Amino acid sequence: MKLAINGQPTGLTIPDDYVEVAHDRRIRNGEPVRVERLQSQSKITPENEHLTLVWGSDERLISYNLSAGDAAGVLPSGTEARRIAQNIFAQIDPEYELGLDFMRVDRQVRSYRKNNQTIQIPIQWVKFGHRNGTYNWVSVGPDGRIIELERESEWDYLGGRRATEMWNYDDWVLAREGQGPQLAAPNALA
Repeated sequence: MKLAINGQPTGLTIPDDYVEVAHDRRIRNGEPVRVERLQSQSKITPENEHLTLVWGSDERLISYNLSAGDAAGVLPSGTEARRIAQNIFAQIDPEYELGLDFMRVDRQVRSYRKNNQTIQIPIQWVKFGHRNGTYNWVSVGPDGRIIELERESEWDYLGGRRATEMWNYDDWVLAREGQGPQLAAPNALA
């Protein structure tokens, strides 16, 4: 199923069997946000298959993180991944997309747990700066599937790490709640 924003379908997907299992109100960069977790099972296990969405106080999509699927398929070229990334930003917020400046494409890996096994998905991580001073990115996986989208992420230059809260990452949330270790830079301090 396609994630709709303002009634319009986007290139972001929600697995058909996913339902909302948790939602919280948090603060991100000083702004109240809504964090939703969707998955097929009602039991939440850190790093399992799931989708996390972070919505701004004005209902704009700030973050989309899909920890699901497999590594099958062809990873797009950096040029194609950049085109996909720019298109998805134009779909979800055309005005915001106009302020993006392309920075680079890095090949990375994302992982999650399924049936006690670690599934690793290769991605093309497409990073943009924005005229508002933030960093923004889209991670494009095999066959052009979008794995992540994040916007308005701030950087702590002195600390050499992200400054923006990471409500969309289970390990960071556990550290924030005192149930796991502090993550190393470049992750934000919990």
